[in-house]
Amino acid sequence: MLQQVLEGTEASSLVVIEDCVDHDGRPVFHCFCSQLAKRCESVHLFHLENPAGVFLEGANISKVQSHDGFSDPLQWEEQNRDPSSDRIDLASALDFLGHLKRTPVKTSPVAVVIDSLTPFLQNYPGYVICRALQRLLRARLESDGIEVSQVVAGFHGDLHDDSTAAALRHMATTWVQLQEGAESPTQGGAGFHGNCEVLHRRKSGKVIRQAEVYHISPQWSLTSRVQKAPVRPVAHVEQEAQVDPTANLTFNLRLTDTEKEARSRVVLPYMHHHRKKAPNKPAANPGGQIFYQPDDVDDFDEEDPDDDLDF
Repeated sequence: MLQQVLEGTEASSLVVIEDCVDHDGRPVFHCFCSQLAKRCESVHLFHLENPAGVFLEGANISKVQSHDGFSDPLQWEEQNRDPSSDRIDLASALDFLGHLKRTPVKTSPVAVVIDSLTPFLQNYPGYVICRALQRLLRARLESDGIEVSQVVAGFHGDLHDDSTAAALRHMATTWVQLQEGAESPTQGGAGFHGNCEVLHRRKSGKVIRQAEVYHISPQWSLTSRVQKAPVRPVAHVEQEAQVDPTANLTFNLRLTDTEKEARSRVVLPYMHHHRKKAPNKPAANPGGQIFYQPDDVDDFDEEDPDDDLDF
């Protein structure tokens, strides 16, 4: 699934890659940048934790528009700022779409890559980030002049609370949670491999969750496969012979046919009233009867049944 999303064969509008301190997500991010630069006409890169060159190696730089939030995110060196470069100011209002509109866009739709949402989440509430991402995903040519086909964003899961991660996971079409990763030396250079869990929502509404193993070549091409669960050996339990609990008793719990017939003739206590009838007395008619015995103080007059009442 991860490879299909990366190559664009499985449609996904918002891809969030969650990593942590021990699981670096930069190699996977590099693969997405390289692949998007190959199959998209324009890619906008918002980089806040790494210089742009980290993700542009092997990619078509002419297609990538960089939005710098790494050099001076708080605009402390504004007098030395290059007016031609697009700098991200974390102290200003957050608006991804506004940065895209200020940049001349030749073709649409475009792809957007945000190397990390953590610096934004440290300066803005979570709902502001979700609203900015939602506005970016809903951009259309008719109203905004630009259309975004896919957004890829990074997220450091160990630096934020569960509610923030749940809000982003609810928005994301594909959520990639990196679990283990390591560098693997090869003949052509250093590659990477690791494990991840992919949660993907298709347009039909079907949700797919897979544990996958990925491998990244030195040429930044990614291959993945579904991780198979380890096969556990089946424990051979010797079937013990079933022991008869009535074998060594001093009395017998089983009845013979004669004993069973005698038991069936026994009159049970709750059936005794049926046997109580005299032989020469006819059976009473079935049905309910009411017997009333008046008390001594009762003053009942058939002509005036309410005569004893005081009004």
